[in-house]
Amino acid sequence: MGPVLVALHRVGPYHHARFQAAAEALQQPLLVLQTRPQSQEYPWSFAVDRASYTLMSLEGGLSPEQDPPLAALKRQLHALLDQFCPEVLVSVGWADRAYMQLLFMAQQRSVPLVVVSDSRSQDSVRTPMREWLKRCLLRGYSAGLVAGTQSRDYLEQLGMRPEAICQPWDVVDNQRFSQMAAEAALDGPPLSERPFLCVGRFIAEKNHALLMQAYGRYQQTGGTRPLLLVGHGPLEQEIRVACSQLLRPMSVTLAPFVQLEQLGHYYGQSHALVLPSAKDTWGLVVNEAMAAGLPVIVSRACGCAQDLLGNGEGWCFPSGDPDALADCLHQVDGQVAAARQQMVGAARQRLESFSPEAFAQSFVHSCEYARTHPCWSVRSQLIAAILRGVC
Repeated sequence: MGPVLVALHRVGPYHHARFQAAAEALQQPLLVLQTRPQSQEYPWSFAVDRASYTLMSLEGGLSPEQDPPLAALKRQLHALLDQFCPEVLVSVGWADRAYMQLLFMAQQRSVPLVVVSDSRSQDSVRTPMREWLKRCLLRGYSAGLVAGTQSRDYLEQLGMRPEAICQPWDVVDNQRFSQMAAEAALDGPPLSERPFLCVGRFIAEKNHALLMQAYGRYQQTGGTRPLLLVGHGPLEQEIRVACSQLLRPMSVTLAPFVQLEQLGHYYGQSHALVLPSAKDTWGLVVNEAMAAGLPVIVSRACGCAQDLLGNGEGWCFPSGDPDALADCLHQVDGQVAAARQQMVGAARQRLESFSPEAFAQSFVHSCEYARTHPCWSVRSQLIAAILRGVC
């Protein structure tokens, strides 16, 4: 059989764990194409080493966050497809010029295409014209691989058959996070002194403003546990101003973006994770924290809440309610050891369905489904040809 070719912006440590598992599960070679190999959306210090898959990169992007111009893009993709003749293409997204070109060429060459999507209907205001265009484009994809229930629902709303959709996509190396956190906990402070931890970019969607409101009320009602914010972004100064207005400003520490090993250290020396997002397609830090053995407090606006916290695996709260979040902080403070252990055990059991091995099974199944149920659409091809010139 021919290889499977996956296209995405840039491979980071999370993708690497997934693709390693997929390469071992596939009965054919796995090729991974970086369309924006210099992207700094997440500034990982990471280089693929001793991979079970073949890594390639496009060249000629005008900036780290842009695809190559159309002529250069077409030339490189044609050369890759001519050389490797993939049996299935997998596109991690569908809105970029490179993804549109892959959709056009897949239809042109009769190669079935799988789309990876974590989008949800509630993520933004949906207009009839844009949704119609998406429905038309989706006719050219033979299968879908999604983050969870809400992203599955959205693909179904756009017309993809339920049996063509697999999950999960958003997984982490659970075993590695468990090990890193356990090692860090050995020389960490006692549990009573460990901070609440929030990991996320300093942007509006992550809702640090609500967290600061809730933490202020937590302090005003007797809470003494510190708070550690890990991230980077344009709202850092606003967050610092909010910290300065707290009852005890020195209880909050801001730390910059960190690489995977340091993040595992933070998990091992923290008390619980808080993810207050106003909008979050999934929330991968919740997977990490649960794997690391931390209780989690998660906004219901996060896609992972429905799939990972359905039965006692953590706390959920309405994304716009600081009082509810403050109450959750107090509940974590008051949790006895036996209840904490039970919650952590339930969370890790839930994560068994969100592991690299679970991803690999779904990846293989989606590729096989696409191969045996290919979808061809002239309308999808034509719209992709138009949109690739304006992306």
